[in-house]
Amino acid sequence: MNAWGKNIKLEVYGTSHGEEIGVSISGLPAGTKIDLEQVSNEMARRRPGYSNLTTTRKEADEYEITSGIENGVLNGQTLKMRIRNTDVHKGDYNSILRPGHVDWTAYLKYGTVLSGGGQFSARLTAPIVFAGAIAKQILNQKGTTISAVIDSIWNINNPSNEEIEKIVLKTKEDKDSIGGTIKVIVKNPPVGLGSDYFGSIESKLASLYFSIPAVKAVEFGDGFELSKQNGSKTNDAIYIDEKTNKLYSKTNHMGGILGGLSNGMDIVARIGFKPTASIGKEQDSVDVKTMKPAKLITNGRHDPCVVLRAPVIVETYTALGLLDLLLDNIKEQHE
Repeated sequence: MNAWGKNIKLEVYGTSHGEEIGVSISGLPAGTKIDLEQVSNEMARRRPGYSNLTTTRKEADEYEITSGIENGVLNGQTLKMRIRNTDVHKGDYNSILRPGHVDWTAYLKYGTVLSGGGQFSARLTAPIVFAGAIAKQILNQKGTTISAVIDSIWNINNPSNEEIEKIVLKTKEDKDSIGGTIKVIVKNPPVGLGSDYFGSIESKLASLYFSIPAVKAVEFGDGFELSKQNGSKTNDAIYIDEKTNKLYSKTNHMGGILGGLSNGMDIVARIGFKPTASIGKEQDSVDVKTMKPAKLITNGRHDPCVVLRAPVIVETYTALGLLDLLLDNIKEQHE
């Protein structure tokens, strides 16, 4: 399934080592001004090959918009964008399955080993970041901002830039990989986003987060920590601001969401990424050509820690989900 959305409809195409990747987006509010320079800045935060801490695959991620924007304004047509892949090494891959990778399950489903993970590759997050950058600008114009940071890396919580560089370079030297978590915070979210049961904010955003390659865990607010506490400690006490006559809570253990609806407090989520499957250490596997045991050393170009390029990905997936929910509210108000 390469398509998503209810009000915003998004469809991605392409593969990790194909000629191009791209996205089409329909349902965006016509007449909205878009700063394409800011979109390019968002794309640059994700692109590979520009740091000694990430993969050596170097892609400029220069994009071409073929419809949907005129003179920096959304014109109501489907927004279409494509990116040419320029640094492709199909020869880096063979018939030996990479442990911990989609190689195994894709082989079982399709009967072939996909080059570089094919359509399952994180390469496809590039056009999705483009779409999310548009969604972020629309939300920003309504006063809502989204920011994500590295919350942990390996077993280090709230790591400094120096700690990140040190552990990632050590991991790279050891020909290994590590995981980590991203924390995303939505400031000034619209009140009343979401609906009951299957339409909750959590179910909407979680489905998007789990669409990000390497994501294995998602929690909102204090998440799993809430299961270890008493309600007297975690219930967020409510008060009314005498100046604005609006309701707020003194704490935000619930991450701005109650019953699947936003209450106006910051929406907070943490997303856990597993270690990169492709590593330079020797691993036990199977060669599907011979169906015999084989030793594997991955010689391709891969991130020792995907978390480093993940903040912008998490931000833009969050923006897409919230904008889709916001358009639900706008439709309800006009009915």
